[in-house]
Amino acid sequence: MNRKHTAIYKITDHRNDDYVPGTPEDRISLVWPLTIEIASLSVKHDTERRLQRHVTSLVRREG
Repeated sequence: MNRKHTAIYKITDHRNDDYVPGTPEDRISLVWPLTIEIASLSVKHDTERRLQRHVTSLVRREG
């Protein structure tokens, strides 16, 4: 492997890299369940916690 060869690609670039077919988003969706499974083995990480669904905003009136 030549470590001095560097290429920068945008996520929207579609190129044939001979790996798993699909867009980068598809590839991440394939790996995500494995990532959750590995993180669940550690006590340090809570894999069941999700993003906050309800957000409340408090706006004070002036005057």
